[in-house]
Amino acid sequence: MRPTTVERTDEPMFYRAQDGSITISIPMKIRKYSGRSQVLLPKTINHADFKEKEELTILQAALVRARRWQKMLDTGKYKTLREISVGENVDPSYMSRVMKLNLLDPEIVELILNDEMECTTNFNDFCIDLPSTWSDQYTHVKVTSFT
Repeated sequence: MRPTTVERTDEPMFYRAQDGSITISIPMKIRKYSGRSQVLLPKTINHADFKEKEELTILQAALVRARRWQKMLDTGKYKTLREISVGENVDPSYMSRVMKLNLLDPEIVELILNDEMECTTNFNDFCIDLPSTWSDQYTHVKVTSFT
């Protein structure tokens, strides 16, 4: 009968061989659940520390939609925004506002996607009267700091 638990409880170790290869030994426990092997974290490690953020912010979701809709136009799947709004069952005025996010400065886009931007602006300020020059966009969206 095969064991269902493999456990190594000694201290972590680091081995470097003369040929340049490296071996790292860490304490871990492997168990079989319903035929699947699972690595169990030590109790000193909090699983929540490794979880990534699961929900997107409003701006992140809008950026994703804008890029997706732009790709639909670029590939020729749809010819106009009106066709996309009918095909995606989205209000045309909302779609045209969200599509303006494709004109954002790439640095602002990166800050939004990495959730590193603090600003005092709501969603509509990003979409209404957005300046065409990237330098003016920072003041328009009132970026206060970068974390």
